[in-house]
Amino acid sequence: MRELAAIEAMSKGMGTTVEWQELADMMNICEVMASNGIGPEALPHCQQAQEALEEAARRYEKTKRMGLSGIGLTAIREVYEYHDLQRSSVPRSVYEQMIVKTRNRIRSKAKEVVEIK
Repeated sequence: MRELAAIEAMSKGMGTTVEWQELADMMNICEVMASNGIGPEALPHCQQAQEALEEAARRYEKTKRMGLSGIGLTAIREVYEYHDLQRSSVPRSVYEQMIVKTRNRIRSKAKEVVEIK
């Protein structure tokens, strides 16, 4: 439910860095699950969402307003739908493994990890 509230806030240009992070976390978990064969069709949407989140972060640095473009909102909504299907289609233990895998990938600074500073 936090993700839906974050999407709503971002759609109104009233998101916070916390909501941005919630969406980034969701997108990262979705991407790892898709890369591991759980809903691989989500990958293009994850890429679009990542680009939109990067754009939102750059805009926030300049304007102190957090929001997503129309294309970005569509992508993040798609990612939310895929992520919801992913987490409901596997046992909780598998979902938790994917969360740990995501966290480890980010910590390792793997080549595909993008850091926003």
